[in-house]
Amino acid sequence: MKMMYCIVLMGFMVFFAGERTYGQGTSAPEQQLLQVCSPVSISGIQSGQNIYRGEKGEQGKAGKKGPKGEDGLPGHKGEKGQSGSKGERGLPGRRWGVAGCPTITHRLPRDNQVTDYVWYRSYVPRMTEATACTWLETSDYNHHATWISCANSANHNQFFMAFMNPTTIRLAVGGHTHDFTVPRLTTMQKVHICAWFSSKRREIGISINAKTISVLPYGGEIMNGGGSLLLGQEQDGVNAGSLAATQAFHGNITNPMMWPRVLSEDEISNLAHRCECPDDFAIAFTLDRAEFFGAATYSKPDICPTL
Repeated sequence: MKMMYCIVLMGFMVFFAGERTYGQGTSAPEQQLLQVCSPVSISGIQSGQNIYRGEKGEQGKAGKKGPKGEDGLPGHKGEKGQSGSKGERGLPGRRWGVAGCPTITHRLPRDNQVTDYVWYRSYVPRMTEATACTWLETSDYNHHATWISCANSANHNQFFMAFMNPTTIRLAVGGHTHDFTVPRLTTMQKVHICAWFSSKRREIGISINAKTISVLPYGGEIMNGGGSLLLGQEQDGVNAGSLAATQAFHGNITNPMMWPRVLSEDEISNLAHRCECPDDFAIAFTLDRAEFFGAATYSKPDICPTL
């Protein structure tokens, strides 16, 4: 600011002084002005020949951002890349073997004990209707021999299936039991058994070797989810709790599975005669989901059992 002030006053001095040079006959006011503006170079102004050049000022702030420009032209298509290496083979789907069933036999060799069983190590879903099927072989169809049982916090008899004697099978759902009279079962002979319930139809039934044996009225109980599901023992508590040695099953259990619906007669027939398992099952005791306790073990037959 001081520099601008001095430049204006010096311009007036030059106008009135004419050709007079600095230091020759300057008046008192002029000398006072020179003392005030002594840091400022006035040689060019006094001579009338040069233009005064001030010092470089600070850089100003950046202006506002301009409008967005138009989109550019699309680029050229790139060259085709090299083909990648062949990936690893994926895991198999939910169907097994040629016929589509897991073909695993769970072996429970001892009677009258509480240590031998197979634990299903996956979540048990809630089902308002279901079908449970398996192949069984045993030397004893008496004394409440239980081949499958499910217990949870809602009910310790959430689901189980047991042989009361060679002509009576007991099925429990939601704590309610139903006894079915069946043709006499022969020991040490494989038998295909399916049992189902439906809260929608209000029916509960059983089939032996792909033939419907009995269908009973049903109160509509459901199978609540969660809890523990075992092969070979009847539970009176969650997590294999309160087992009774007299209710243990001994023998072979092959392809135990459950579906969240009632299978048709044709589907049950295909299970028993062709080993064709519908792939919408809810539970299958495959080796990746089964844990063996006590003397329980397994084998994998070369041929899936059929009638």
